This record gives sequence, C-alpha cells and structure tokens, in this order.
Amino acid sequence: MPLTDWMTAFERAQASDLTSDLERAYEAALLIQGFELEYYNDRPVRPELELGIPRQTQAQILRRFKAALKLCRASLEELEQNRGQLDGQEHRQLQLIESVVSRYGRQTPLPSMARSPNVLPSSLLNVFDGVRRQLDPEAEATMVAGFRRRRDSTLVSLRILLLLLLVPLLIQQVSRNVVISPLVDLYSRDMPILSYPQPHLQQEAIKKLRLYQSEVEFEALLAGKTPPSRDEMQSALAEKAEELRNDADRESNNAIKNIIADACGFLGFIAVCWFGQRDIRVLRGFLDEVLVGLSDSAKAFAIILFTDIFVGFHSPEGWTVLLEGVEDHFGLPHHESFIMLFIATFPVVLATILKYWIFRYLNRVSPSSVATLHSMNGGG
Repeated sequence: MPLTDWMTAFERAQASDLTSDLERAYEAALLIQGFELEYYNDRPVRPELELGIPRQTQAQILRRFKAALKLCRASLEELEQNRGQLDGQEHRQLQLIESVVSRYGRQTPLPSMARSPNVLPSSLLNVFDGVRRQLDPEAEATMVAGFRRRRDSTLVSLRILLLLLLVPLLIQQVSRNVVISPLVDLYSRDMPILSYPQPHLQQEAIKKLRLYQSEVEFEALLAGKTPPSRDEMQSALAEKAEELRNDADRESNNAIKNIIADACGFLGFIAVCWFGQRDIRVLRGFLDEVLVGLSDSAKAFAIILFTDIFVGFHSPEGWTVLLEGVEDHFGLPHHESFIMLFIATFPVVLATILKYWIFRYLNRVSPSSVATLHSMNGGG
C-alpha cells in the first residue's frame, strides 16, 4: 500500500476515535444535565442533599453522575487539543461538555456551589485564545485536517442516507417482481395460506356482478332489443363471475406479495442499520448540525408545517387517505370505525408529545425559536 494510503487511513482512524470520544462525552454531559433538571431544579448536583426519592435510587443516580463526570473530564483534554478539527455542531457539543465540567471543577471530585470568578471576562479570554490559535505554526495543518474531516463526514452521511432509502426500496421491488411474485402465482392454488379468502373482496365481486346484470338489461332496453333470456343471462353472469373471481384472487395474491416483499425490505433496512452503525452516528451529527444551523424562523416554519399536516385541522383527510392506502396495499377491508378512532386519538397523542418536546428541550436549547414559533402561530 502506498504511503499516502497509510496516512489517509491513519487520519480517518484518528478522526473516528475523536468522534467516538466526543459522542460519549456529549451523552455523559446530557445525562448530567438531565439529573440537574429533573432532581435538582436545574442546579448543580449536590450529593449531600436528601431527595424525595428512595435512598437506593438516589445512590444509583449519584453513581451514574460520578461516572459521567469522570468520563467528561477524561475526554475533555484530548478534545480541547483537537479543537481545530471540529465542525460547528461538534464545537457546540464541546462547549456543552466544557460548561458541565466547569460547573463542577476539573479536579474536585465532588460538586461545589461556589466558584471563584475569573480575573478577566470569558469573552475576552476567548478572543485571546482565538488569536493564539491563529498564530500557532500548526494552525494551517489543523485547519486542513478539520476540513478533510468535515468533508469525510458529509460524504459518509450522504452515503448512508442513500443506502437507508434505496436498499430497502430496491430489495422490496426486486424481491417482489423476481422471486416472490412467481412463487406465489405458482403455489397459491396448492397452499391455502397463500390464497386465504377475503370476504370484502367477495362482497365487492357480488356488487359488481349485480351491476353488470343491470347494465346488460339497460343496454338491451336502450337498443330496443328483447332483454336476454334467463339462460342467456345465466351464461353471461357465469362468465362475468369467473372473471370477477379471478380478479379477487389476483388482488388477494397481490396482498400476500406486498406483505412478504415489505418484510424483505424491512429486513434490508435493519441490515443497513446494523452494519452501518458508525455511519449512522455520523449521519446523526450531520443532521444535528443542519438543523441547528437553521434560523429561528426556519425552525418555527418547519414545526408549524409539520403540526398543520399531521395534527392540524386538515390532518383528518390526509390520515384517511393514508390509512385507506395502507389497507388497500395489504388487502385489508376498509373499517370506517377504526379510521375514525385512529384520527381521534393518534394526532392528539402526537400533538402532546410535540408540545412536551418544545417545553422540555426546545425551550432550553433555542428560546428564540419558541418565541418565533408563538409569534408565527398567532400567539397560540
């Protein structure tokens, strides 16, 4: 292998380790923030306080807190040395880790409520630190390494996103048309499980047969001819009934094909997720960066668009069309009561989850987005 290939592989391995350390430390920082918000009224954790929970539960919380804080401290030094290789989203994650570690000190094992103030404002110290990094002789190499890392992250994210979308779709279509469809057509008459009776298809066939009889008599009357005799009508109805029965069997077989093909596509999706776990973590960071990079108005617009489509005044029509399409896809009868019950419950649950997410997460991460959302939504 050429030397450049070895260097590229080494750089990618370093970038992967850095991303893994950042993700673990970031999740630990989020865990500590969750403890602060849920048990300590959004204040630093204090082991000496007695919480209104069982002692065993409090001891478990403190053990998890100390382990998370230890992980943040252990990862922070390495992350700060490679700060120039981090992108915008990763910088924000590192800032969260630094804020959590600074609340509890870098060396003191237990949290402390009192912190000594800095001699100079932190913003002025950040300016001096930025100038120092720019004058660093290795600043250019660090910047190039960071650019390569962000480029690799974007390429990996786009690749895994395409795989997640295309692989299940291709597996579903190819397996249905090449393998499943011929096998079902071949063995459907011999295997009852592949040609189970569907009463709603039989009822539709009976309605079509009655309509066909009325059409034959009506056309004869319009043409001024004698209506067909009983034997002629019986023969015509027998032919039409055979045709309708074949159509019903074909629809039943199509439902079986769709179920098996969708199962194959779902297995393909699971396989992509299983073998691409590292790439999916990169994709998650990429999507976080894209979403965080949106303006407050864009975030509010996306939330309003989502809520109006799925939980707004016009959502029942969309849910009705979607559920009827799913029923037709799997060969199920249309149950009006089930559709109405689903529309009456699921959008309400979805709206409740969204409001809770806005209250607990978005209101802390981006309060200006919440204010913009209320303004665009008429104050509601």
